[in-house]
Amino acid sequence: MNADTLHQAIAAARDGRRDDARALLLHLLEADPRNERAWLWLSGVVDDPEDVKICLENVLALNPSNPRARQGLEWLHARMGLPLPPLPPPDQTGSRLEREIDTRALSVARLRAYRTTLAVVEPVAPLPPKPDPISAPVPSTPQSRSVATRANPAPAPPASAPAAATARTAVAPLSTAPAHRLAAVAPVDDATIPCPYCGAPTVETQRRCTQCGGNLLVRVAPSDERSPIVQALVWMWRGGAVVVLLIALVFPVMGVLLYQEAPANGFPIGILIPAVILALVALIGFSVAQQLAQRAAWALYLAAGLTTVGLIGALALAMRPDTLTAMLDRLTGATSIPSAWLPPLMAGARLIAIGAGVAHLAAIALTIAGYDAIVGRLERFRHILKPSDHLTHYNNGVALKNRGMWYVAALEWEWAVKKAPYDVTYLRALGLAYARLKQFDKARSMIDRALQAAPDNPGLREDRALIERLASQEQR
Repeated sequence: MNADTLHQAIAAARDGRRDDARALLLHLLEADPRNERAWLWLSGVVDDPEDVKICLENVLALNPSNPRARQGLEWLHARMGLPLPPLPPPDQTGSRLEREIDTRALSVARLRAYRTTLAVVEPVAPLPPKPDPISAPVPSTPQSRSVATRANPAPAPPASAPAAATARTAVAPLSTAPAHRLAAVAPVDDATIPCPYCGAPTVETQRRCTQCGGNLLVRVAPSDERSPIVQALVWMWRGGAVVVLLIALVFPVMGVLLYQEAPANGFPIGILIPAVILALVALIGFSVAQQLAQRAAWALYLAAGLTTVGLIGALALAMRPDTLTAMLDRLTGATSIPSAWLPPLMAGARLIAIGAGVAHLAAIALTIAGYDAIVGRLERFRHILKPSDHLTHYNNGVALKNRGMWYVAALEWEWAVKKAPYDVTYLRALGLAYARLKQFDKARSMIDRALQAAPDNPGLREDRALIERLASQEQR
């Protein structure tokens, strides 16, 4: 039953139904306060920073080695501008320290979310298995109401748990700070991805970060493999260019026939104008086809524009083929077109226009279908950090910083500092990145290390003063 409820809560959280997920998780934790995964997910769907803090601390009380809870708690304290309290040391044995935790201390009664959610809901019958579990009322069962606490940082006998609870209540509450809405503060599952801009945990389905508003989608380079759709589009443009070239040859032939009908009027030079225009269009068509074969993005945009214009022209000619004869009368001048030519000319123009319209519609469909294969498809950004030399890590960080992705830039610069711990440029870059991420203690540490290596550098002192100003503004 608990596993089903947890799966329902996770599905609700991933679908963005935070209230439903929160109610299900609170109900689950009333019955099973030692559920580490439920506490971790709950930290991502509660709104109050103090609730988030309690959830993450309870995860670490159950499993001090949980890296996601540690990362989430560090992020939360940096976000709120508060120093990070001592965390339980990671357990090297793989056990969950069952004997060091008082189960009664892992209660949801301390959470504001509990008092506004389950505490006001009347108990109802258990959820039926088949109807939508998220929309059904959530039952509330009585449970102990003791204060949530962390495990004692050092291994100790069970009697030390009450002392840990006393120490927990002495910590200054986060409620004195502005109650920001912290959606998905902690990395809540293997499927979560840190935002490359601010580091806030996000889920796969998000398009924008809920914390900083950064766009989480990037356009990836198209595959090197040939796309059948692109190939079809290329051949359609080549075939279309050949057809246009053949149509262009019709006008000189028509001029020769008109000259034979009335040689005294001379050759109608004006009838060559449409032939020249169509020949240029055919030339452009061949060029577009060549660039599409090379997957040039600008060629795709040009093809879309030309196809749209061509479709409009084809529809206009199909509806009013008499405009062709009127244009020919003006171009031929004194040599008038014989009346016997007009019916076949209008019928042929309409037939060509209908065929051109169908071809242009097919070209538009192929253009849309081949967009991802030429321009590249949008995918969720994932930064894969590959260990390399310090200069490569630094340059990677600069490229990411230029895109505004300060969090992943800091990850690259951390590796650069690890490999070259006394390089002032790397220390300064990492310090400014930490300041941008509102991790001011780490920012001060990096700049101070840089000042130890280059005490006479005035730029570092300016950076140190800037960090203090930013930290002061954040505390306000």
